Amino acid sequence: MRISRVSLTLMEMAVILSAVFVQASVVPSSRAQSSSIPVSQEFASGDVQVFASLQAWYTWVSINGTHTIFLALHSNQGPSPVSAFVGQSYNTSSGSRVFVANALMAMEVYNDTNGNGFLDANYTVPRTELLYTIIMNASDTFATTAVQKTVSNGVPHYAWGVTYGSVQGDLIKADPAQGYGYGGGLPASVLKINHVSLFYDYSLNGNRTFLKTSYEIGNVTLTPPTLPNVTLRGLSFSLLHFTLAVSSKQFTVLANSLPYDSQTTPAPKLVDVAQVTVQNVLAYEFLFKDNYTLLTNPAVNYPVAYAASPRGSLPPNAFQGQGALQLIRVQDYVKASLPDIAGLPATSDLNYNTSKLIYRVSYPTWSGYGLRHDPTYVAHFAPETPTGPPPPPTTPPPTILALAIFTGALSVILAVHGFSRSRKHYLPDESGNLTASKSRYTGNPTLPAEGLPTQDHSPYRRAESTV
Repeated sequence: MRISRVSLTLMEMAVILSAVFVQASVVPSSRAQSSSIPVSQEFASGDVQVFASLQAWYTWVSINGTHTIFLALHSNQGPSPVSAFVGQSYNTSSGSRVFVANALMAMEVYNDTNGNGFLDANYTVPRTELLYTIIMNASDTFATTAVQKTVSNGVPHYAWGVTYGSVQGDLIKADPAQGYGYGGGLPASVLKINHVSLFYDYSLNGNRTFLKTSYEIGNVTLTPPTLPNVTLRGLSFSLLHFTLAVSSKQFTVLANSLPYDSQTTPAPKLVDVAQVTVQNVLAYEFLFKDNYTLLTNPAVNYPVAYAASPRGSLPPNAFQGQGALQLIRVQDYVKASLPDIAGLPATSDLNYNTSKLIYRVSYPTWSGYGLRHDPTYVAHFAPETPTGPPPPPTTPPPTILALAIFTGALSVILAVHGFSRSRKHYLPDESGNLTASKSRYTGNPTLPAEGLPTQDHSPYRRAESTV
């Protein structure tokens, strides 16, 4: 029976999750301590071995009852998968415990034919402005900046980041017969992204935390083989996100102060701010009114178009396939880990297919040039009040990585799923070592590449990050 690369990737992620659990459960406590995230510390960064050939670089921040976890997968034996995740858990003033995370599900390239700024799609018709999706396969380099704490005007700031350098990928045609490119399809071209950088500034002021995400995506250059008439010039770029929210009490999503549920609302909506409320008490905010910088020469600023998107703006079979059963198993495993991760019951709904807020961050003016953007997310929390002496130090929960790796796996699924190419893929074999697997690309290897002008900025420059 033929097994798709989606299935293999999902099974690998299930093995990784199991490895994290077993690693911290069966080895002596001293080794488990060094193999786990030190959740008893205020902040920390480091590597955790999650597979023989795969590491997770983490940053952990715990202050005043709030917990923030960042995870980026990489390999020391071969090209690194491009996958990163950040999530927060805390108590709200309504007395509930919440966990909120955002998962990047797809990179979309579209033709903004109606000029409204965001990608219009309605697959119940079907009708879409989507032309391609971008799949990131692996990066040649991986660089980190460990978390550092500074205090400005009495406000603590925690800053960290990672850069994936020289990212190889593919431009996938939005072919209806192939699910419009969400999770697989036929390449229109091989491509190279100069770099993908993610830097964070996390601060706490009063009963609010501010998570400023400064990310930079370098120039996207098409390289052979490229199909005829394929170009990025004049096209727009969009980042599709799913919000994963879990709460001990009923929560509601608001878009521009009005209720919005991506599972039931039929139309997209341009938004300046989105909110999560728990029992009518504000718990989380997405500040959606800002600009991005297009890294042309000279650089130019443009307004970002944010759109809350209905489930109908994705094909019915998006992010599904032969690996669905394994994905369900991984979700069940992670749900069982929620008590350790966020103090929430294992019966919580953690299925990304039921996300109440699907949203697109769209960059109408793009043409393949690099861009820089600094969105901010605000959590409203209730500080924890100690009720007695602190408990003695314990071995960190072995499942602290589970949710992070699972959500990151959603990006990995997009990054290494199966379609024919002539390049080598480096994936863990049964013994946990990286081996090269070769697949066949059906494009024309003699077609010319399309290049973009080199920009006058460092490919590993950290974007400014202030609150």
